[in-house]
Amino acid sequence: MVRSRLSKRYVRLLPLLVLVLYILCMGYRHQRTSNVRPVIKNNKNNGNDYLSSIKSASDSDSGSRTWQKDEIVGLLSSNHIDLGANVDIQYLDMNQLVITNLGIKKCHYLATKFERCSKTSMKGLSQPNLKGHTNEHDIKKDIRGSFGFDWFGKSEYLYFDTITVGSLLQSQINEFYVLTDVTDESTPGKGQIAFKVYDLYFIFQKYSLKQLLDSGNNNGNHHFVSNVNVLFGTDCKDPRKDWTLYKSKPLSNHFKFPSYMSLERAPLVKPPGYSDPRTKILLPDGKDLKIVQLADLHMGVGENKCIDEFPTTENCHADPKTFKFINTVLDIEQPDLVVFTGDQIMGDRSIQDSESTLLKVVAPVIERQIPWAMVWGNHDDEGSLTRWELSELVYNLPFSLFKFSPFDTRDNSFGVGNYIQQVYNKSNPDDVLMTFYFMDSHKYSKTGKLYPGYDWIKEKQWDYIKDVYETNLYKDIPTDKPHISMAFFHIPLPEYLDVDSKKRPGEQNTLVGSFKEGVTAPKYNSGGLKILDDLGVQVTSCGHDHCNDYCLQTDSARNPIWVCFGGGAGEGGYAGYGGTERRIRMYDINPRNGNIYTWKRLNGSPNDKFDQQQL
Repeated sequence: MVRSRLSKRYVRLLPLLVLVLYILCMGYRHQRTSNVRPVIKNNKNNGNDYLSSIKSASDSDSGSRTWQKDEIVGLLSSNHIDLGANVDIQYLDMNQLVITNLGIKKCHYLATKFERCSKTSMKGLSQPNLKGHTNEHDIKKDIRGSFGFDWFGKSEYLYFDTITVGSLLQSQINEFYVLTDVTDESTPGKGQIAFKVYDLYFIFQKYSLKQLLDSGNNNGNHHFVSNVNVLFGTDCKDPRKDWTLYKSKPLSNHFKFPSYMSLERAPLVKPPGYSDPRTKILLPDGKDLKIVQLADLHMGVGENKCIDEFPTTENCHADPKTFKFINTVLDIEQPDLVVFTGDQIMGDRSIQDSESTLLKVVAPVIERQIPWAMVWGNHDDEGSLTRWELSELVYNLPFSLFKFSPFDTRDNSFGVGNYIQQVYNKSNPDDVLMTFYFMDSHKYSKTGKLYPGYDWIKEKQWDYIKDVYETNLYKDIPTDKPHISMAFFHIPLPEYLDVDSKKRPGEQNTLVGSFKEGVTAPKYNSGGLKILDDLGVQVTSCGHDHCNDYCLQTDSARNPIWVCFGGGAGEGGYAGYGGTERRIRMYDINPRNGNIYTWKRLNGSPNDKFDQQQL
């Protein structure tokens, strides 16, 4: 009987063993040529993980290093290249990449831990003179949209080879093909080769070194491509500097979501500050600072379904409806600052590519050139990117104020994105008008038996911002006029439950707005409100509870502090509780008298303010 049972167990395991062996065999196959077909015309002489870094491919390229001006001049001279008097040689980016090859990797996977791939190549694009000088980069985004969703199956990725301009000059490689464009037409021009990859043609142009350098410094018309990316969903956007999203036709429209190519054409000459993403908020004399808080957008790859829509409409698509609301409010309010307070991304709807989701989330703000800050919620990092990877992406986006603290960690024990942003007087940049604190409130409690539910901002995080305040900020904050301080985070503090006064028995604290659902504050109190009081914070604002949108004046600290909810703005997140329409909160801060005003707008009537109050 025992032997019979064991035999039956082995029989049940046979299909799994066969699958594993099959994947191993597929992974170790020899490289082969795929359906990447060249079209050649008028050409006589044919001849580190992108996802994990989130930075441009050049950041991981082995040729990246610091170049001295004399060294650059010497290399140009040895290659008999004169860029002319209008080019400042010291700002020539020798680490700039050019793309010399592009192809597909076809893989078989088992769960998310085991994947074996075979690399395809472009038959007809042989460049033996570049051998040993290029670096390969994988765009680890499954075109098929299968990896991460199924237990086993096939996945496909784009890869590309690059070489730096410095390596080309050092190696004196004078003729080569580089990627210059992508199109849905197969007719190449003179000296070009067109390769079909999925449904698009990738154009490679034959260049000499002199032609390449002239092309990259031609009055802003940078012809060669320095980086490529794949984004997903018909509503995808790419608001990054120097990037162009090709939306005329998808790269592929045969799988889970349509995929689109985005191309970076960065200039070869980059003056000081060109790549610096930091933004300083300068407020003109006599002007108030207006903030739009975007809470709980819950977007994903593609348009997504509406959840708990109220009032209901036919054929509701969550992300387009949310974007229409955001765009309308931004146009009405014309804010000076936008604050995203977590759960911008619904992670389980971004498993294929969190980057696609995040780029479209911030696109309306970047397109309007509005400075913006962001903190993370409990759902943002449940997609394809970790909290750290999302933070690296956000840090490098245009008009981003996001920062890492010296203690932020990849294991999230300190959180990621604990930072301080100040507002200055435009006519006197040393005059500090306001201070904003941004904190990572983590996700779920790691001590569930003692404190079940959601996590909390740790004592060491509070200690960090207090130390920065006492050692760096306090001395610059004026004492002869009002100074406004606010704090933003995702999960509410325990004091958001302070409906009853702590100092006036039998009385209730002032509350303006809707208190519809149970406040999901952590069960543990890490003492944050007292620290914020010590820092002079008058208002905190969070997200997380979609159907609570109130401001409550708690008296738990030495001084009264207003604790506010933004209210859920995204149609992709829950609502309910008798019907809750999506809403967005605004703040208007007067630095001259220290007054803070707030109000909200509803999706269905964005032109009308409601719950206006002075804090």
